[in-house]
Amino acid sequence: QPERASSVGERTRDTMASGGPAEWYNSLPPITRFFGTACVATTIAMEFNIVDPFYLVLDWGMVFKKFQVWRLVTCFFIIGGFSWNFLMRVILIHNYGVGLEKGVFQFKTPEFLYMLLFGALTLLSISLALPGFNLIVLNGSFVFMLLYVWSKHYPTQSVSIMGLFQVQGFYLPWAFLMINMVLGGSPWQDLFGILTGHFHYFLTELNPNTRQAMEPPEFVHKFLAWTKTGHVSPAYAQRQGPAGGVFRGRGQRLGGN
Repeated sequence: QPERASSVGERTRDTMASGGPAEWYNSLPPITRFFGTACVATTIAMEFNIVDPFYLVLDWGMVFKKFQVWRLVTCFFIIGGFSWNFLMRVILIHNYGVGLEKGVFQFKTPEFLYMLLFGALTLLSISLALPGFNLIVLNGSFVFMLLYVWSKHYPTQSVSIMGLFQVQGFYLPWAFLMINMVLGGSPWQDLFGILTGHFHYFLTELNPNTRQAMEPPEFVHKFLAWTKTGHVSPAYAQRQGPAGGVFRGRGQRLGGN
């Protein structure tokens, strides 16, 4: 059974208490763990001047003219320096990334990874199509996409916001959007994340005509199988069959007898 979203915090506290930070870190689902680690590592590298943020932000001129294609990835890992915003962003990644990957996407690792790839490509397209919004850092929008998708799958789940008040899951993205605006932030990055999350949810859940088209492509399954990450999709395993064109012979160590 998928893990209920409300149990994520309780499971985290229990794991930390019983086995410490290392066991807690290893207990995180692989994709959310990688994303969160990349965000924290990027923040550390920027904070200690190991890397100049200029080389990480999304600059389409540099991408097209200098072929600095890594910017298409690193722009999703930039949160900023160590601050209250950094802490809140990491908490959101943990609570709702883990909540999705261990919840509705449990045993559906290809679908979860493909949702993230779809969201990333959508946000990159928005950044390219709307240069006036200066979307050079996409971490906030990306996290809000996760938050919105979580809210659609857990609309009645009661969530405490910083221990001050509770809202139902359905209203959670809008509550954080209002908090961001009250603190003086621009709503546009959050709104683009919400739009992207709704676009994915519409194509995969609301519109039956597009569900099949939104199934993870072959390369996603092959990448996860190659990296031995997560769970193989049942539909993909069924398509492979007992032979399925995949070599299933018994391995032998190189140099062995």
